[in-house]
Amino acid sequence: MLQQIICTIKIRRAPTRHDNMDFRPIITRISEILPLSVVTADKGYDSEDNHLLVRESLHAFSVIPARYEHVPIWRTRGKYRKQMKRGYSRLLYNQRNKDETIISVIKRLFGEHITSRLVRTQNRELSFRCIAYNTHRLTNLTIIIWFLQSLSLHILTVIRTIRQSARNICLELVHHEHA
Repeated sequence: MLQQIICTIKIRRAPTRHDNMDFRPIITRISEILPLSVVTADKGYDSEDNHLLVRESLHAFSVIPARYEHVPIWRTRGKYRKQMKRGYSRLLYNQRNKDETIISVIKRLFGEHITSRLVRTQNRELSFRCIAYNTHRLTNLTIIIWFLQSLSLHILTVIRTIRQSARNICLELVHHEHA
């Protein structure tokens, strides 16, 4: 039931370094928080090392499409990269859209611009927005769960009432037949 929760973040000032460098520490940190079954990433994270980390070290399934589509399979290096070239589950890969959804929700809830001026306070503001998003999400999930549980209790009460009424009707019919 806990879906679309931010487990960890990495804040960068400028796109001077490639995000691929952060893949290993972030995925490892997430796997320490909760067990992973599927890891999806875009083509920017395509490397055999990333596939090996996810599949052999973390025992999860990786869906990271190969970067260069025009390169034939026989020229692609790595067992898992070749596997991705042959095909992958679009259904699993489309789960990656949840990342964009989370970012969109954060922007809608808290605005697109950071109001802090100093780098340290900007980083804190982004971190607090992520914490506030998680709180918002967990509160909504709790309310939904509570509603569904109360609804199911109400339905059970209605079913019990119907059963009791049916028993009473049957008893009355039996009583009238014997009288």
